Order: sequence, then structure tokens, then C-alpha cells
Amino acid sequence: MSDLVSKLKTLGFTDYEAKAYIALVSSGAASVTEISQICDVPRSNLYSVLEKLNEKGFVEIQRGRPIMFQAVKPSKALNEQVDKLTKSIEKAKKEAIKELEAMIKSTQKNIEPALIWAVKGSSAVTTRLAEMIKRSRKEVLINTPSLSLLNENVVKAIKEASERGVKIKVVTQSTRGIELFRKICIVRSRDKIYGLDAVVDEREVLVAPAMPAIAVWVDNPTMAAHVKDFLNLVWKDSNIIGK
Repeated sequence: MSDLVSKLKTLGFTDYEAKAYIALVSSGAASVTEISQICDVPRSNLYSVLEKLNEKGFVEIQRGRPIMFQAVKPSKALNEQVDKLTKSIEKAKKEAIKELEAMIKSTQKNIEPALIWAVKGSSAVTTRLAEMIKRSRKEVLINTPSLSLLNENVVKAIKEASERGVKIKVVTQSTRGIELFRKICIVRSRDKIYGLDAVVDEREVLVAPAMPAIAVWVDNPTMAAHVKDFLNLVWKDSNIIGK
């Protein structure tokens, strides 16, 4: 009995509805008094339970004295109930998916995608820096202990970016080779530069030690903004190089 009640509850019956329906199926047509004698449902609740079963299509009511109740054939009643549940579940699923996906889209608008990569090898580091500069549209900030770390590929990228109207500022500790860079960008000097740092268009960041055998490249506006603030402080603290 309890197992059958559980199965009916899975199909949308309440506990009392399941017990009343089972009682009617087992007894045929019956009055409230007769049903109350064979099912574990309080008589005070039984009439409203039977009315609800009638609304759901599980029970037929025969008006008279006394009022009689009869279970609708289980195969018909339960198949119809499953169809209703299936349609209801499908509708709820579609609406839930729509609302949840809207939430995801709304959340994604507030999340900045961040790509963080380790770049290994001095050649790979300078190649990545050159690629960053080639993508530049507004501004490039570079902090380097030596201009010699900026190889010919980087120099070419700086020259082409400068010709596109990109503002390029370089701070270096060693001024050897400065004449070449003066022709293509703004250069200043400063002591105690311990690594190669670059920010492009407040979007991409490259950070490497003084001997750039490995670097970290990041594509994220928030991180780029922090590094840019640092490089701007370095720029303000740097020295204009005389001719």
C-alpha cells in the first residue's frame, strides 16, 4: 500500500489523494462514509480531497443521496496525468532555461575575460612584445633595463606603430643605442629598472625579469590598468635625456 501511495505521489497525487483514489479503485462506487472506513484519510478532509480528485480527472461524482464517488479507470486517468505532467515539465524546463541563460549573459557582461600565459625563451618574449605593439592603436608603454633587449623585430613594430599615430613611451636604464629609438618614440632614462614591462592600449601586459628568458603575458583591462599606473609613475620619475 505505502509503495503504491509513493508511486502515485510521484505522478502528482498528494498523500491523501493517493489513499482516497486507491480506496475507490478497490471498492468501486462509494459514499464518503464508506470511503472513510477503508482509507486512512480523516473524514473532515475527505470530501475536499475527493472534490480535488474530481477536478484533476481521477474521480467521477454521482450526485444524489448520498453522493457517490467512483474512480476513473486508472489507465485513462494516469495516462492523462502523465501527459499533463510532461507538458508542464517541458514548459517549466523551457522557461527555466531561458531565464537561467539570461542570467548567465547578464553575469558574463560583468566579467572581464583574462588570458594569462607564460612565455618561455628570450626570443619568444621579444616576439610576443612585437606582436603586442603591432596590435596597438593608441598607446604603448615600455619599461626596460636595456634598449638592447628590444631586438630588431620590436624596433620595427615600434616604428610601424609610431607611423600609425600610436604614442610610444620607453623608459630605460641603459641609454646605449638611444639614437635609434629617439627617431621612432619618446625615450627617458631612470636608475634601478629590474625588469622588462610593457602595456599596450590598456589591454595587454607583458612582465619579464631583466634577462627575459621567461615572461607573463596577460590580456585583461583591469590588470593592464594597474600596470599602466605603475609605468606612468616610473615615467614621471624618469629623466629627460639631453641631445
